[in-house]
Amino acid sequence: MKQISYEQYLALHNDAEILASDSFGEKVLRLRDGSIIKLFRTKRIISSALFYPYALRFVHNSSKLKNLGINTVTVINAFKIPSIKRTAVHYKELEGDTLRNHIMHHSLNGNIVQKLAAFIAKLHNEGVYFRSIHFGNILIISDKGFGLIDIADMKTRGRPLSLRERTRNFFHLTRYEIDKKSLMPEKNAFTESYISESGLAPNHSARLKKTIDSILS
Repeated sequence: MKQISYEQYLALHNDAEILASDSFGEKVLRLRDGSIIKLFRTKRIISSALFYPYALRFVHNSSKLKNLGINTVTVINAFKIPSIKRTAVHYKELEGDTLRNHIMHHSLNGNIVQKLAAFIAKLHNEGVYFRSIHFGNILIISDKGFGLIDIADMKTRGRPLSLRERTRNFFHLTRYEIDKKSLMPEKNAFTESYISESGLAPNHSARLKKTIDSILS
């Protein structure tokens, strides 16, 4: 990663729109050209982020997803900013609407639900274990289907996810009550489409179907 000075960071920051912040400071900025800077801080003195910064994970994950044919953001650069004790990734915003926002303004019809289930099955079949998967990090991209954003907390296994990993990831997907409630009325269509696309053995399919039904009850 490239190291930049505080002055260089301020030059990037000039006239930027703050999209997200917390008690520790700014987290996401939209620059004048429409591109995005996401800032990461190291939360503990002893942390794996010291050796493998989240900004670098973000860069690698973007490349891995693109190689798998999965829509995601395009990275421009990654930085170390020692003066503010942050690393950062600079990327082009992925055009689309979050699934959560789409549901707020439109009905979640069966067609979208089936395509969403197929998309998640593709992620799992390709070995993508995305801990931060939820309806705010899944984008609907017009005729291109779905895409992923905020991808720092992700691993690619190099093999299809195990039944246990798939189960855990469905809990991640429905961690927010607003997302879970929007999916519940379409749980049968969602489950059937996922199982159909998953390629799992019949006994594993039956077990996972029961799990998904339980989560969405």
